[in-house]
Amino acid sequence: MKTLQVFRGTLAASAVLVLATLARADAPTDQYALFNLNSDIIQDQRTGLSWQRYPTATAVSFASAANVCQALSLDTLTTGWRVPSYKELLTLVDEAPHVEYEGAALVQKWIDGDAFPGAPVTLNGYWTSSAYPLTPGYAYSVNFNTGLAEAHSIGNAQYVRCVH
Repeated sequence: MKTLQVFRGTLAASAVLVLATLARADAPTDQYALFNLNSDIIQDQRTGLSWQRYPTATAVSFASAANVCQALSLDTLTTGWRVPSYKELLTLVDEAPHVEYEGAALVQKWIDGDAFPGAPVTLNGYWTSSAYPLTPGYAYSVNFNTGLAEAHSIGNAQYVRCVH
């Protein structure tokens, strides 16, 4: 009987810990360095990466994503932009979504709306530089409408958000 009581106590404590973890919302307040609202770049203080705040206006193929980033020149970072890896892009996924207008509809967004305003999420995901190991000709993208990573044919069109 004593073992059952200890198990119940441990289970209850675990449930409280899980609920406390799930209750957190948005990116931590100290994740991004202070930025000017007009800035095209935002610095992630946790990873040390600099991100393009505004993604490409149109979706592009996997090969074109690399070309877009290589040609990118923003503010003080005029060279060295690239397509982020799978793990890097997942660092932008918020812990809790927010709702925002996209076009004429309210949509759920799993990306910080202050750091990355107006990020389109409903039509396409965002390319990563990481190949999908189970299927040749596929690569990972991150869908900020669901907060999940997906595998897509490299010929498909996805958005790109470059990293430095």
